[in-house]
Amino acid sequence: MDVGVDAAAARRVTRAWLLTGAALFLILALAGLLVRTAQAAGDLVSPRVVYAALTLHGTGMVGVSLTVMAAVLWYVMAKALPLSARAMWWVYGLTVAGAAGIIVAVLAGFGTGWTFLHPLPQTPGPVPGWPRWAAAPFLVGLALVVVAFTIFCLDFLRAGIRRFGGLGRMLGLDILRGERAPGPDTTDPSIIATTVVSIGGVAAAVPGAVIVALMLATLAAPGLRVSALLAKNLIFFAGHMLVNVQIYMGAALAYAILPAYAGRPWKASRVLVAAWLVTAVFVMLAFFHHLYQDFAQPLAAQVIGQIGSYGVAFPPIVVTIFGGLLLVHRSGIGWRPAPLFLYSAFAGWAIGGWAAVIDATPAVNQYLHNTVWVPAHFHTYMALGVVFFLLGAVYHVTPEVFGRPMSDRLGMRAAALLIVGGWGLVSMWYLSGALSQPRRYPFALEGLGGAAAIGAAFAAVAAVGVLLVFADFVRTAAGRARPPA
Repeated sequence: MDVGVDAAAARRVTRAWLLTGAALFLILALAGLLVRTAQAAGDLVSPRVVYAALTLHGTGMVGVSLTVMAAVLWYVMAKALPLSARAMWWVYGLTVAGAAGIIVAVLAGFGTGWTFLHPLPQTPGPVPGWPRWAAAPFLVGLALVVVAFTIFCLDFLRAGIRRFGGLGRMLGLDILRGERAPGPDTTDPSIIATTVVSIGGVAAAVPGAVIVALMLATLAAPGLRVSALLAKNLIFFAGHMLVNVQIYMGAALAYAILPAYAGRPWKASRVLVAAWLVTAVFVMLAFFHHLYQDFAQPLAAQVIGQIGSYGVAFPPIVVTIFGGLLLVHRSGIGWRPAPLFLYSAFAGWAIGGWAAVIDATPAVNQYLHNTVWVPAHFHTYMALGVVFFLLGAVYHVTPEVFGRPMSDRLGMRAAALLIVGGWGLVSMWYLSGALSQPRRYPFALEGLGGAAAIGAAFAAVAAVGVLLVFADFVRTAAGRARPPA
């Protein structure tokens, strides 16, 4: 049976992904810095510009990180599974097309992210939202990114089933039942995690496709009736899943890469298999914590949301994060950018995840809902978790993909700036959220301007780290990389 992808083909598609992803990440990071600076200054730019930048940053970062994470994970997994380079080129093309549609809709249409929810795009009102012409490319752009990720998921499942003989063996059910001992012929933690990601991605795509089709239909025929509550639930389920699977892709990357630096294997076990099976179910149930303030929802949704939110938090922390700590402990690991970013991501995952659990407690959500506590937990989880996992993987695969390493010295400096700047930024958000600063405001409330200014300063520190990584990556890709430090 064929295993792996042609190395040259894998490098070609991954080079395209890394180059495009680097440019998009830089643009979207600077858009986020503009929002944070404008909120601190109060009148730096008009609110409409702030909201356009906020929408571009938020929507773009979720979509780009989703697909670029998938692309880097694809490169790592392509050594062990018969994945398709052609499928990944389709993923790339659809993602670029989707990103173009979103950029045009946001910059030309000046829509704001939350006003694309049904029925606002086709309902005139006193507050400018999405013009009907702009709502269509925005929705289509989102749909193309989701379709692209779904292709990645289906191709991974196809290749895994071909390699292992069934979905159950990909998830490690034979190990859980004691039928086979972990070894070279069985699944491994990175494949188990990516299988859960792929199942979650397909589960998100179905309701996502339904609601996009319905909303496009209502744009074409405004008289068409669709339940706003149903539309909101479908959108939030798809969004919830597509955000959460990103951290699981990060876990898969850590499983695959970190052992190379620690000098120890990260083996599958019954406990690990069971934990990921629980995660696969509970991550879908946790979606209900987005519905606490929707009083039309049944009470059961609130109860399920709290149980699911608490239940999904334990397996990753106990198995993956604690396992990562044990893997590194007394291993003599040499701290370079790749393992440092991967290891630091565990903190973003753990702390950002528990900040979400706090907000997922209904009695607390009553006070923290729609405050900047939400972007605090979200950026802890995504920027200091998902993006750190991605950066660690980029530093690891770049020498193979481009034939030249990035600079360890610049990478360590960038990591220090990103860690200090990132944690300083989210700390100010947590503080302001606990003091009831609303999210999505283009300015800080009276008395919270100081926290906003400090947060903007930390964001600028992190931005310098982003620029260092970007400059070193461009130099490496262009063939003018410094020798490894």
